[in-house]
Amino acid sequence: MHNRLRILRADRHWSQAELAKRLGVSRQTINALEVGRYDPSLPLAIKIAHLFDCSIETVFLPDPLETPEDHAMFRRFTEKAIQSITLAQEESRRLGHNFVGTEFILLGLMAENTGLAAKVLKAAGVKLEDARREVEKIIGRGNEEDRVEIPFTPKAKMVLNYAKQEARQLRLGYIGTEHLLLGTLRVPDGVAVRVLEALGVNVSNLRQQVLNELSPIASGSATMTSSTPAPILSDESMTDSPADFTSGEINTRFCARLFAWVEPRQLGYVLSSSVGYRLTNGEVVAPRCSFILKERLKRAPRTYPELMPDLIMEIKSAFDRIAPVREKVLSFVNQGIRIGLLIDPDQRTVTVYRSNAAESVLEDGQLLTIPELLPGWELPISELWGTAA
Repeated sequence: MHNRLRILRADRHWSQAELAKRLGVSRQTINALEVGRYDPSLPLAIKIAHLFDCSIETVFLPDPLETPEDHAMFRRFTEKAIQSITLAQEESRRLGHNFVGTEFILLGLMAENTGLAAKVLKAAGVKLEDARREVEKIIGRGNEEDRVEIPFTPKAKMVLNYAKQEARQLRLGYIGTEHLLLGTLRVPDGVAVRVLEALGVNVSNLRQQVLNELSPIASGSATMTSSTPAPILSDESMTDSPADFTSGEINTRFCARLFAWVEPRQLGYVLSSSVGYRLTNGEVVAPRCSFILKERLKRAPRTYPELMPDLIMEIKSAFDRIAPVREKVLSFVNQGIRIGLLIDPDQRTVTVYRSNAAESVLEDGQLLTIPELLPGWELPISELWGTAA
């Protein structure tokens, strides 16, 4: 398989060893990829594309994964879905096998532990250790040596295709762990379904539970009653969805006001949601607006900044639930940024999170000030709403 990995590596003056270190693989793996001895797995292909800030097809020619349509699907995988696939490979290695079947996708979804799929499975009483034992009963242990790349079985590829279909039918712009679980349940003769049935799980009921959790997300809003079970919170909901009109207007107004203060004073960089930051857990996230002090970023990077911003801002859109948006802000604060802002147009509030202080909520009639970063800058909260006022 032809690829541009060597060219991209040389452009950044990286040795094979340095690239291997950044990707968490061996130098021999990088050499084998560059000379085309084998194709990368899905997680590794996406990780390489992220590292070089480009699409998969920019790195690998021809398609390492199957078809151009597959590329679009893999780009839409959430970080948790990718992590689940990576863990599926680890589960296969743990049992000494050289393939990823539906059973290992199921184990990977459970091992990931934080996605919607894992939460639904937990609610159904499925435990990872129990599932592992059932998998071993059915397929036994292999005797394969440790391999860097482990291919998908035909039925596992069916799961990926079904996951894509499930996301499309729900009109969602991403493929999360919940879609992988739905895809797994659609392969009735797969080992994963046999494992679930052996553990006493009603597969039809499990599928309906996933759909129940997704229905508020897919519709953009949910009508909840006192008799409606609270949905299981998913970080894969809509926190990175395109902004609605009001949120987009607020985002533009906030960024413009901040830029108008920062630029003439040469204080730093005001960046839009097109700029991503890589968290220490490997996840790449893009806040609606961010600010980095010039003294901390001497040279603008070509790819992702290798530091956290000083300030980020998020807006709750009409399609979001507030909790996932808050978690996104807090994920930055927990990484050590100084200020996190959460704008809620529905409540007409701005919540300010500081790494070293309690959160504060500002309402109409109050001023947003950030003296530790932007001495003298102030923004009346009421000016954020514009046509929504």
